[in-house]
Amino acid sequence: MPQPQPQPQPLPFAPVTQPWLQAAARGVTWLEETLDIEGSLPGSLHDLGSYYKWPLALATLGRMPQAKALFETVVDNFLTSDGDFRSSVEKSADPLYGQISDTYTNTWPIIAARILGRDDVALPALDCLRERHVPHTGGYLTGMPGQYADERQDIVTIAGCGNALLAWDAVEEAAGAGDCLLRIIAQQGPAELPFYLYIDGKGELQRQDLGIPEVLTRIDPSQPGQVYVYWGMAAVFLARLFAVTNQQRFLDGARAYFTRHEACGDVVFDGLGCCKTGWAAATLYRLTGESVFRDVVLRVAAELVAAQCDDGSWSRPQLSPQLNCDCTGEIVYHLSQYTLELSSGSTV
Repeated sequence: MPQPQPQPQPLPFAPVTQPWLQAAARGVTWLEETLDIEGSLPGSLHDLGSYYKWPLALATLGRMPQAKALFETVVDNFLTSDGDFRSSVEKSADPLYGQISDTYTNTWPIIAARILGRDDVALPALDCLRERHVPHTGGYLTGMPGQYADERQDIVTIAGCGNALLAWDAVEEAAGAGDCLLRIIAQQGPAELPFYLYIDGKGELQRQDLGIPEVLTRIDPSQPGQVYVYWGMAAVFLARLFAVTNQQRFLDGARAYFTRHEACGDVVFDGLGCCKTGWAAATLYRLTGESVFRDVVLRVAAELVAAQCDDGSWSRPQLSPQLNCDCTGEIVYHLSQYTLELSSGSTV
């Protein structure tokens, strides 16, 4: 008896990741339409805070000529003689950059320099990062040397520096940053209690007033609108470190940071702050094949695509122009990373 023939299936011309790349492309179009005739951002947007993520975002999307041109703009306008990146004496016209991300901001151009083959930029910039290393903890200063008497270090800066070192094959130094993150999470209380994001020069959690908004110093799972990007950045770096070193403690640490989201509930997915949660989930999915991570990526990506503005940016009225440009570049990068990570792992 003849067997029934399977019905032909259409080719997947609209796979699940297609809207992500389309949204990323709209973000790039927004950037291109914002640049002036000389290829620079105009007015108050001509600031390190606006530019620093864009060369890496463009390179990840394969827009290499644009990436190289914007990287050159960053180097020509913001790279100092000692390998630091600054808009002027201040990090940025938006004081938030100087307060909480003076060191972290440098890590994105360093990683872009690897992709773009710019050793001449990366080597002095890496030396600048190393001057901010805290040997006792293995971490990296949040600010410039001497900026804070407590030698404060936060988990995003530590993870960002580790990520930059990993990009340039400085695996032993990156592992030191990874172990610092493991010691930080080991000091935390139960998942339902606040998670403190800073340590001091002795490696102890900083629970006191740090002179910056409290919401930037800890994550309180009982409250919405927390800085979930800190957990996401720590998790994605530790996952990448595991991929290079095959040291199980780093994968365990990535899981531990990622699992902290569970105590917060669905509010994690409200707004743009879930972008690094999705990045960590995408990397963990590639490494483990566990569907729970893929499901998080799908949910985060849907949230980000839905939140895109009509002009292609991810701007918010409460943010500075520099931070809005920064956020748009970051989400362009993350949507590209989600696509790359999922395509490298199991079938979506």
